[in-house]
Amino acid sequence: MGDWWLAGRYRLIERLGSGGMAVVWRARDTHMHRHVAVKLLRDEYTVPGAAERLAREARVAGELASPHIVTVYDFGTGPLQQAAPGDPHTPPVPDAAGHESVYVTMELVPGRSLAKVVSDEAPLPLGRVLDWAAQLCDALEVAHEAGVLHRDIKPANVMTTDRGVLKVLDFGIARSMKTLAAGSTLTRPGGVLGTAAYMSPEQANGSELDARSDLYSAGCLLYELLVGEPPFGFGEVPSLLFRHVHVEAEIPERVRAGLPDAMAELILALLAKHPSDRPQDAAAVRRRLAVVPLPPSTPQPSRSEQAEELARRMDELSGLPPDEAVDRLRDLLRAHLAVFGPDHERTLNVRDDLAYYLGLRGERPLAVRVLRQLVVDCGRVLGAEHQVTLAARRNLAYWTAKAGEPGEAARLLGDLLPDYAHVHGPSDVETLKVRRELALCTGRSGDVDEAVRLLRVLIADMARVLGGEHRQVITAREELAYWDHRSAKTGTVLPEPTASPDSSPSARRTG
Repeated sequence: MGDWWLAGRYRLIERLGSGGMAVVWRARDTHMHRHVAVKLLRDEYTVPGAAERLAREARVAGELASPHIVTVYDFGTGPLQQAAPGDPHTPPVPDAAGHESVYVTMELVPGRSLAKVVSDEAPLPLGRVLDWAAQLCDALEVAHEAGVLHRDIKPANVMTTDRGVLKVLDFGIARSMKTLAAGSTLTRPGGVLGTAAYMSPEQANGSELDARSDLYSAGCLLYELLVGEPPFGFGEVPSLLFRHVHVEAEIPERVRAGLPDAMAELILALLAKHPSDRPQDAAAVRRRLAVVPLPPSTPQPSRSEQAEELARRMDELSGLPPDEAVDRLRDLLRAHLAVFGPDHERTLNVRDDLAYYLGLRGERPLAVRVLRQLVVDCGRVLGAEHQVTLAARRNLAYWTAKAGEPGEAARLLGDLLPDYAHVHGPSDVETLKVRRELALCTGRSGDVDEAVRLLRVLIADMARVLGGEHRQVITAREELAYWDHRSAKTGTVLPEPTASPDSSPSARRTG
């Protein structure tokens, strides 16, 4: 955190994501005293003229004024320099050598991409999709009237804020970056630029594009929100391009029962193979959205009633086999997202539980991936020393070790221990357990002498706190004997002591 500076002005704080051509960071603009999103072009695409091309598109995108288009603040090239270890908040000296990077800075949007929403919640309620579709039309109308095409409308390029405001990313910039990746000029004829699952037929053919190509991509996006995947699914690029050009999309109401005819007909019109058969502009799409009937509303339980019901369903997890628990937790996660939102502590706890049961049923690498993202999200929302964050960090180390990476687990535990001791106290039983987990992972990673040293110091502290005859102290002594034999290279191979329940992750929540 805070280890890098860009152009002597932007302090890079947290990596938010990456794509094929760029990496996005949350950063602090120290001149304007605000947080921004910084998109860094990857080194392999920083070809001669890259900055000029990107600047050309960024200037155009920066002139688009809409509450539904992410604002572009700045662009250019500048040195990417490492901060001084002892003073990460002070920019490097101006004449320090650094790597020149091409970048664009943009408005930082608090919320989720529609790709994340689809992953968590699809298929989505019709009313929500209609609201977002109208906002997307507003963004497209502003851009198209200014003569700007997006060329890469897809869920990953659309954000929704915590208040339900839709914002489209990368107008123009998407085209520039794709062009750089293709090693072409901005006007290269016959180039296929975009994302295959959402690409219009004319885009797939490398033909000339207009606003109706963005509308086709918007139709693919709406189809995915309502059905759960784009009209031709995902797969190999040549197969997807062929389907966009030659295969008719499945009629939406066949995939999702109860979808109003007006909505299904609009989506099929947006997905027409020939641009002349589609709505001719975003305003026409918005007018058709306005007459789509909503299903009759039914009384919804209050938030407190929903919260009580979710707590009851969480209680029922206790004692379930892992397979059944994982299925239920995935449903519960969607419900928690709908009731509490992604950043609520209860939602974060459900994600932690899901990772735990994924690990129990043998999907340890997946549990690790879920926990890595959870640790990032908990740190952003709650802080590195919050109890939920500490538990997620500890569980990440546990399942990392179980996934066969004890060295990485030892590193994670070494980073965790100071924060854990600061919150719980150095003599707390849980802090002692973390120290023990660190010693065991250190030994399993191959540093046997260090494991012995850690265990000897730990046993003395455990005996002082718990008493010399406590079962945890006795178990730690058995572990020390094992690693001591390994360290001495006596040739005697002892079986590693069976891990006791104390070396498992932090206590599970059942409510």
